[in-house]
Amino acid sequence: MPPRLPAGLIWRPRLAAAVDTGVQRAATLLCAGPGWGKTALAASWAVARSLSGPVAWLTLDAQHNDPYAFWSDLILALRTAGAIPPGRSFPDRGPTSVAQEPAFRRAFAAGVTGLSAPVVVVLDGLHEVTDRRVVSGISGMLQHLSERLRFVLISRRAPALPVHRLRVTGDLTEIRQADLAFRLDEAADLLGVRGRTMAPGTLAEIVRRMEGWAAGLRLAFDTPDPAGADEIVEDYLIREVMSERPADIRRFVMQTSITDRICGDLADAVTGGSRGHETLESLTRENMFVERSGAGRWFRYHPLFRSALRRRVARQLPDALPELHLAAARWYERDGNGLSALTHAIEAGNWDLAGRIVVRRGLPLFGSADRQEFTDVLRRIPPARLTETAELAVCAILLAYARGDLAAVPHRLALARALLVNRDEAARSEVSMALALLEASVVTRWHGDMPRLARSSTDLLGDLARLSWDQAPSLLQYRAMTLNNKGAALLWSDRFDRADRYLWAAVTAARTARSPIFEINSLALLAQLAVQQGALREAAEHAAAADGIACRIDARGRIAVAPAYLAQAMIESERGREPEAEDALRHGLHAMGAIPEAALSIVAGLIRVRLTLDRGEAASARAMLTQLRTEAGPPLAAPLLDRLLDLAGAEIRLALGDPEPVLVRYGGRPDLSAAEQVCLARAHLAGGDLPAAERLLESVRHGSDRVSAVGAWILTALAADTQGRSSAASEALSMALAHAEPDRIRRPFRTYDAQRVLVLAERQQWLTELRGAAGDSVLGEITAEIPVIASAPAVEPLSEREVDVLQFMPTVLTAAEIAKNLGISVNTVKAHMRSIYRKLGAGRRREAVVTARQAGLI
Repeated sequence: MPPRLPAGLIWRPRLAAAVDTGVQRAATLLCAGPGWGKTALAASWAVARSLSGPVAWLTLDAQHNDPYAFWSDLILALRTAGAIPPGRSFPDRGPTSVAQEPAFRRAFAAGVTGLSAPVVVVLDGLHEVTDRRVVSGISGMLQHLSERLRFVLISRRAPALPVHRLRVTGDLTEIRQADLAFRLDEAADLLGVRGRTMAPGTLAEIVRRMEGWAAGLRLAFDTPDPAGADEIVEDYLIREVMSERPADIRRFVMQTSITDRICGDLADAVTGGSRGHETLESLTRENMFVERSGAGRWFRYHPLFRSALRRRVARQLPDALPELHLAAARWYERDGNGLSALTHAIEAGNWDLAGRIVVRRGLPLFGSADRQEFTDVLRRIPPARLTETAELAVCAILLAYARGDLAAVPHRLALARALLVNRDEAARSEVSMALALLEASVVTRWHGDMPRLARSSTDLLGDLARLSWDQAPSLLQYRAMTLNNKGAALLWSDRFDRADRYLWAAVTAARTARSPIFEINSLALLAQLAVQQGALREAAEHAAAADGIACRIDARGRIAVAPAYLAQAMIESERGREPEAEDALRHGLHAMGAIPEAALSIVAGLIRVRLTLDRGEAASARAMLTQLRTEAGPPLAAPLLDRLLDLAGAEIRLALGDPEPVLVRYGGRPDLSAAEQVCLARAHLAGGDLPAAERLLESVRHGSDRVSAVGAWILTALAADTQGRSSAASEALSMALAHAEPDRIRRPFRTYDAQRVLVLAERQQWLTELRGAAGDSVLGEITAEIPVIASAPAVEPLSEREVDVLQFMPTVLTAAEIAKNLGISVNTVKAHMRSIYRKLGAGRRREAVVTARQAGLI
């Protein structure tokens, strides 16, 4: 008879439907470890479907390895289920000897063939049957009697039956552990039938921890004290899974449970054996709460089973535990997994080994997506140990930097070097290399001393070239780091050609070394380089590539990607998209963190100055620039940043109508960049010296810096217009528009005497027959964004408060910031903005501003 259904059982329609489908074919296999609900599923299904036809149930155990017992009980199950009608010719019992078996099987087959309808036969506990004759008999029924007998086979391990043939012919339905696992909604139903409630988050956490294991969920839900639930569940697991296993298997799973994942080679290293892979394969086939982890060589224990085993190891093998962890640490270190090696070295309490692992493999980890986990492991080293050896002092440096204590880093570096004095040459070389890399990245680059960073990186590249793989396991990562540092040093030192080569080399090296953080940063710096060269499309591509990798490895908040966001802010600024520029700047500031590189702080500050200047607040921009110069004091040494600071100051002077300091700063200098030449030309035009301006603009107009070329052509148009040369002015503006269009460059059209540019643009629009609403072109956007000389459009009158809100819409302020300025709620501001859009017939903020300007409302 089917077993009695346990209290609190729930009906799971998806699994019942799977059994319904399965019994239309030869066999349904329910195969999973203990406690997954195999028998409960089959029993509840059998009770529910008993009116649809007979369901014969036979629970197997060791006695059924006797053919007589098996066949006799199977016949009894068929009779009990009513599958054999009264008077039907059918054997009464199984064969009592081998000689009787052929005749018995013929009689049994004849009896089954004569049944009027198919009968479902449930064989529960099939793993208990190992006798060859019984297994052969079951196989024969599956192959030859499937027209009348449909089998539901319940087993803890894969049965020794020809299920592969049934699988090929489509006559087998399999319900495995993953199918039996409770889903969140099913777990909620299971909890509900017990009259209990639980916070959704708590329930989800229990289901996640149990991985849907039915017995574990029932035990957890039925335990009055939730704090003791895990211990009860683990006790069940140990008793159910381990009690009947041989001593060598129990010892194997206990020893190998110390790792989160296990493979054959690692198992052999930990246990001292030689058949680790075969044992893990066997445990997996037997559903002993072991399963493959991915498609490779790795396996994993169910988390609860692993936890239970670890508790037992701690109680029964406390003296052996450090040695087990030490063996795992050494194996992981040889295998190249520094984080796991370090974790087990610390579990073993072997601080010297932990320090050596950090020196050999820790720096790439610190710069990887695993940085947080790595530093969490480092914090487990007792602080008193961090001054014992040079290797442990390296750990102290990384911890100091991780907590933002940059002031402590030089002292820690000096201590580490002092501890190396009496060490052998090999140790000194290895640790010195790590210290030099740390000093370059954590001290020199962060402080912004670019000449020193370039020199130290050059020396490091020479040292790395002389090392072999066995001398420096992280050689590829070290090379990627150093190339990245040198590329950064050359970029901020205004040596663009060499910076480009080294940054691309860093990208390639990082990909080879599988160090995505350095690839991200190198691409981000290439974006910065392209922006400085006026190549906005190329800069946008590099920034997008860096952001894409950062998104893929969940590193969008890391400082490595910050230069990409700052480059995006500069690109959006040149395109006249102030809100987007502000947004990119916010992303950049977030990624820079609380202790950013000095160079990035200057770049971010310059973007703020530019956006402030573009809003027409030249005095505020000047104050911000003065503060930025003050904060950028020594040891910052970055020639490019010095030039960018001076250029921002010159632009502010021109905006304030004071060109003389610009003439003094840049006049007579032979090495001006394209942007500096444009700035000096503006100063000459402001002073009426058109020939001097023309000499400067001539070379810029046809140069590779597209942003400066646009500015140069605009200034040429303005100069021609001043001289009354309308045709030349129109031609020059056409060239400015042609250069601006591919990269959507707009800023120079607004910056260089916007009112006169507007008049020229209006005239140009008539000449090119583009007069009308703003089109999808730079010219159309210019004439739409700058107040045009035209009749005001008819608009619905705005309320007084709507007019107040409208005054803020040309700015980059958000709705929340507008609400704060007006002293009203953000929802009220949003409601007024929607009304403004409706009354002005606009679909977005920019369109509303343009229409309002044309109507004279702002």
